Amino acid sequence: MRFCDLTLAYTETSGGIRTYIDHKRRYIAEATDHEHVLIVPGERDRVSRDGPLTKIELQSPVIPGCRPYRFFWQPAKIRHALERSAPDIVELGSFFVSPWAAFRYREECHEVARPCLVSAYFHTDVAEAYVGAPLRHFLGEGVEEISDTLSGWGHRLSDAIESGAEATFGQIFRRCDLTFAATEAQAARIREYGVEGTRIVPLGVDLDMFSPARRSLEWRRGHGITDHDLLLMYCGRLDNEKDVMLLADAFTRLVLADDCASPKRPPGSPPSRCHLMMLGDGPLHDQLARRAEQIPRLHLPGYEADRARHATALASADIYVTAGPHETFGLAVVEAQAAGLPVVGVDAGALRERVVSGTGRLGPVGDAEAFAANIRAVAAERKAMGAAAREHVVSAGYGWERTFELLLDIYAGTFAGRSAATTH
Repeated sequence: MRFCDLTLAYTETSGGIRTYIDHKRRYIAEATDHEHVLIVPGERDRVSRDGPLTKIELQSPVIPGCRPYRFFWQPAKIRHALERSAPDIVELGSFFVSPWAAFRYREECHEVARPCLVSAYFHTDVAEAYVGAPLRHFLGEGVEEISDTLSGWGHRLSDAIESGAEATFGQIFRRCDLTFAATEAQAARIREYGVEGTRIVPLGVDLDMFSPARRSLEWRRGHGITDHDLLLMYCGRLDNEKDVMLLADAFTRLVLADDCASPKRPPGSPPSRCHLMMLGDGPLHDQLARRAEQIPRLHLPGYEADRARHATALASADIYVTAGPHETFGLAVVEAQAAGLPVVGVDAGALRERVVSGTGRLGPVGDAEAFAANIRAVAAERKAMGAAAREHVVSAGYGWERTFELLLDIYAGTFAGRSAATTH
């Protein structure tokens, strides 16, 4: 069979969605006789092939303020790419322009009695993360100091528009043959879009790659971080969706208070200091860089494309921090836990399922003071919590092989049923 992923969320600096697709393509190439086609926006039209793997880039403009992300803007070009590559199954990873091209391609296949499936994976809560939350920030919270009445109107308007977005995206999901989510909570969320029957396919982690065994004191010292310092690590996109400025705000409070809550140091050892390393790139990089000029030990090394070096950096940290309230699985969190890190996060989205008791702490969304307090608390117990976090991930069986065995089994069963219906 020939599988296809169709998404705009795949660039050289992408996070969880790219990780999922890369592991899927590797699994298909190494463990099956299938083929895979990846269709993404690009700087120019280009096709590249590597054995059973094909990548098709369609010339597309950059999304303003979100470089290097680009958006599909010509449905006909997507449909022609699908016609040329002729996949049996098209999995949607973004839901603006591309679904309509995929649905039209499926219709063309059915017109010639050829089975074809279109599915959707709920990687991102698009209605909340990209519609409701930004509107509430600008229309509601942004005018609270001016007028409670205006703020109330702004929140109500934002809620109404988000409900409309849920209905719109829900219509797209209902037109798909299959919908997938990584957790039961996200399947429940997609039911609020009016979509039933979502299949649960948890994401995975490379437990050998992401391991406490990769911890490197040499790596720490190379970044000016001593053995006794406390290193907070964030890995991901530097944008508003991830609320990365709250991480900087919480870190600022720790630095100004000179308080890392480190365990007792050996006599004569140098005093410990807090560091925050934000491994990634995005539209808020420059704003964070200006903050780093004012607050010491805020590190912005950029995006790390090499997975082995990324895993070493993660294992060499002490606590993983993340403030984004819209996670649908929290793949970066699972990788951090596999690397032996406790997690400080917010009580929202998939983090409620990822950060179980004894593996970290969750606090209120948008509260930098509470976030800093949770860092202090976790720092004092970080070794025990980190070990518990690793054990939690291992015992949960978060392996990529399990993910794609389950996914492809669901596809095979559904496709066989549609094939039988097509031939009669």
